[in-house]
Amino acid sequence: MEKYIPLVRLSVIKEKEIPYAAGTINNPEKVAEFARNILNGADREHLLVLSIDSKCRPLAIEIVSIGTVNATMAEPRETFKHAVLAGAAGIILAHNHPSGDCTPSEEDTIITKRVNEAGKLLGIPLKDHVIVGDGYFSYHENESSDVSNHDGFL
Repeated sequence: MEKYIPLVRLSVIKEKEIPYAAGTINNPEKVAEFARNILNGADREHLLVLSIDSKCRPLAIEIVSIGTVNATMAEPRETFKHAVLAGAAGIILAHNHPSGDCTPSEEDTIITKRVNEAGKLLGIPLKDHVIVGDGYFSYHENESSDVSNHDGFL
């Protein structure tokens, strides 16, 4: 009796388009603005992954996780799926804190470190992780952060 292995084809399916006039997303302030436009009024944490090309132009965005009022989690495998399919040169993570306080939690830092390490292995670097609320927090801008030495924005 022969055994069979499925032959598959993977593709990205565009659900809709989100307007963005700035062209490039090359600093944390632009990331925060972009994320706020998508997450405005969200009552739970949402983790977005933005895939970018080598010139920091957006290729695709995915809501990878929707959590609770104070937590959301995703594994690196979910985080990079669409980035690989989109041929991304890098990714940017962004998530909201519905409380308005942008201070990163221990869990935020743990996932940022894991995604950063996974990105190094895949050759798709994590450019930044931005938390939005009343203001924003950028791991790339925060020099005291354990992950601020990653390959951030140029």
